[in-house]
Amino acid sequence: MMRGGTIFWMALAVMAGIGLFLLKYEVAEMEDQLADINRETLINLEAVHVLKAEWSYLNRPQRLETLGRDLLSLEPVKARQTLDISDIPLRPDSAAEIPAATATPPAADHLPPLLAKYRRDP
Repeated sequence: MMRGGTIFWMALAVMAGIGLFLLKYEVAEMEDQLADINRETLINLEAVHVLKAEWSYLNRPQRLETLGRDLLSLEPVKARQTLDISDIPLRPDSAAEIPAATATPPAADHLPPLLAKYRRDP
């Protein structure tokens, strides 16, 4: 008959073998996941490279100048379109000259219902 110690060590060796077997397949699965992540990373890097190339192509100064000329119909500023600084009106000095609609914003004392419990009373 076998001794208790021998049975213990045999059981321990069998459990270690089963544990290593399971660990091997977990590591293989993780390696597959890593390979998939690396493949997706390369695909994304290629996509970013293509997008940068497209951005550079679309932002060529010659193209933007042509589009601006054709679509915006802008013209250079002429001398008669300028003003002296003294011709610009200044701000009103008193609060009476400010329209009432801009004095206080509407609903300035209201908070959204989500934050209503944090409202400070004046």
